[in-house]
Amino acid sequence: MSAQDPNQNFRTAVALSRLVDPRQTLENLARNTGLTYDDVVHHALVRYAGSGAEALLAIEPQALRDLIEARKAEDWAKVAALIDWLEAGLDSSEWH
Repeated sequence: MSAQDPNQNFRTAVALSRLVDPRQTLENLARNTGLTYDDVVHHALVRYAGSGAEALLAIEPQALRDLIEARKAEDWAKVAALIDWLEAGLDSSEWH
């Protein structure tokens, strides 16, 4: 019996996200706000990367809802993956 990949849910989400091209939305946002495309992309990535730490501070964060749902489904690989994702925010050198 092979061990289940604890990152499979993330790998699947990444593969599915490749079906969508966010470039036009980000370009429009940059144009409409007078910012550069690179600045808008950087901001979006910072917001995504910070969402794990934000989830630890927010009331009823989506990450907590996902964690509860995974526990109820006894999807322990997903529970572990969500905890790893949250922990990655704590391991950032920006927090030390």
